[in-house]
Amino acid sequence: MSLEKSQFGRAAGLLCVCGVFAISGLRITQAQEKQSPNFTGGVVTRLEENSKGNIAHLHFGPGARTKWHVHEGGQIILVEEGVGLVQTKGGPLLELHAGETNYVPPGVPHWHGGGTKEGGTQFNISRGGIQWLNEVTDQEFNAPAQRLGNPH
Repeated sequence: MSLEKSQFGRAAGLLCVCGVFAISGLRITQAQEKQSPNFTGGVVTRLEENSKGNIAHLHFGPGARTKWHVHEGGQIILVEEGVGLVQTKGGPLLELHAGETNYVPPGVPHWHGGGTKEGGTQFNISRGGIQWLNEVTDQEFNAPAQRLGNPH
């Protein structure tokens, strides 16, 4: 059985709840349908009942940053105010501003923090364990950053 990406992007008229089983490492609920006024247009499948996410709400001052690290289930980085930097291993250094997000896939080494001259507040969500690696060098931190500039 395979799950197509498009199945996850559609809104739903039914809320699926109850028993849990695994397919290709994903936990999804068995379809026991219950009408819900909050979804329309197709089927929504709850991937994991009471999903265990880790939330960090941090303010990074100018120059402050994490060490390189890896999240088992990936990480969403949302800059709430100010400026944030994020870089995946081998990728460009990205500059994020208030309201912009970046997604780091599972198992990808990365770091994030405040800007070089202005700090920022981040709301970060990750799943699974975390493995801490080496420090981010000043050369890595001070590299020219590309402006992410998510459209709003």
